[in-house]
Amino acid sequence: MSEAAENDLPQEHYPDLILTGERTLPGIREENYWFQRHLVAYRFLLPMAAGKRVLDLGSGEGYGTALLASVAREALGVDLAPEAVYHARRTYRRPNLHFLYGDIYDLGLEDASFDLVCSLQVVEHLHRPERFMEEARRVLKPGGLCVITTPNRLIISPGKDSPVNPFHIREYDCREFLAFMEEFYARVEVKGIFHARLLRLHDLLRRRNFSQYCLELPPLWERFFYRPVFIPLLRTGDFKIRGDRLEDALDFIGLGWKELPGTDGDHV
Repeated sequence: MSEAAENDLPQEHYPDLILTGERTLPGIREENYWFQRHLVAYRFLLPMAAGKRVLDLGSGEGYGTALLASVAREALGVDLAPEAVYHARRTYRRPNLHFLYGDIYDLGLEDASFDLVCSLQVVEHLHRPERFMEEARRVLKPGGLCVITTPNRLIISPGKDSPVNPFHIREYDCREFLAFMEEFYARVEVKGIFHARLLRLHDLLRRRNFSQYCLELPPLWERFFYRPVFIPLLRTGDFKIRGDRLEDALDFIGLGWKELPGTDGDHV
């Protein structure tokens, strides 16, 4: 990335990132459940990113883009929050890793210039998800892969007509998310993220999904068990990815392949 691009932020300095409910940060004990849940999706992408030019839209704190850069030929993270881009540029440094302060609706990047375009836990925050998907498709090479993750509406906002999370604009169930992906890609596959090991055991013992339970932990249990012991123990191995019973998934992982020119179903 050019020096001019590195000097594109509105300010020269930003304070440390803090939890806002809109982005996940590593290294915070009480956030570890959500961090590991995000991290497992990034690790799922590693084989697909190996040796490729990768674009991460809505890169946030930058840990995921940095992980992809560990195997990619080049990884570019884009975010509209200048404080996040400032933090990422100073925290994660690799010759093949760059962070761009930019609008994910209008990237200003060349057509068909990335092998893999991903966006994890972003689309539910957007007022114009279709415009976002069109832009992601535009910069994806023919034959390239677009990966979108988003929480399952039935799990994260059970029984609600509108999202419980005030930062979410639109949430999807499995059928809705599949239809959304198929608007932009003829070949689509959807997988789900589920609890495993410690989290699965907790779900069985409490008879309730931990993603819902952790939002209203009993104060004493939170203070003496969950915050100091249980939540810090969680790792990516306490989640698993599979393709069945998607109606019960915590998050969906949508994979869409951009058609090669001249193939049936190619979008213009």
